Amino acid sequence: MKYQELANKIKKNIEEGLYRDTEKLPTEENLVEQYGVSKYCVRNAISILVEFGLVYPVQGSGMYIRDSKREGCLSLRNTRGVTEELAGHTVKTKVVHLEKIPATEKVAKRMKCKLGTPVYYIIRARSVDGEPLSVEYTYYNQKIVHVIDKKIAEGSLFGYIKNDLKLSIGFADKILRCDKLTQETAELLGLATGDPALIIEDDAYLSNGKMFNASVVFYNYKIARFFELAEMR
Repeated sequence: MKYQELANKIKKNIEEGLYRDTEKLPTEENLVEQYGVSKYCVRNAISILVEFGLVYPVQGSGMYIRDSKREGCLSLRNTRGVTEELAGHTVKTKVVHLEKIPATEKVAKRMKCKLGTPVYYIIRARSVDGEPLSVEYTYYNQKIVHVIDKKIAEGSLFGYIKNDLKLSIGFADKILRCDKLTQETAELLGLATGDPALIIEDDAYLSNGKMFNASVVFYNYKIARFFELAEMR
């Protein structure tokens, strides 16, 4: 079992109230025995749950369930993608546009690559449980992500990069801003031209520091919700 799968199983148990009596997870040893996995797998799964804001450590006592209002929200911190973040919801993707183009001067500067580097330019409309959530305008460096076709783009691109290409996604730089929707984006979101939108500019890197993705994502102001974990110091 991969640690992502274990994290999803424990997440489901938390959501179904399995640990409500104790408000904490079983010990690492118990999780290893219960799921027949290694300590490495358990530790990585718990790291995911901590990042998701589902559990928190208390030194010398264990991992406790965090009472949070994150259900249905997207995290501003992680780089796991909409499909993985909203596991349990029906996420659908419509590929509006997909082509391979040479990087223009503007794109090459944004993606920290040479002018003319082949990149995939993709426009995708995402919905959650039948409601339009976002429209993505995104570039992928084809020298790193070698193949993207319509079928792949209709699924989880970050899942494809991690699980199929076996690339290690490291971190992302995100800028949040607000603006009004253009006609094209408004129509894809089922909104009116000039309606407000929360926009996230996202530059994603592999763990080796190579940038593979640059995107601008417009979110539906009516349903999109985000959260960030804050530590009180």
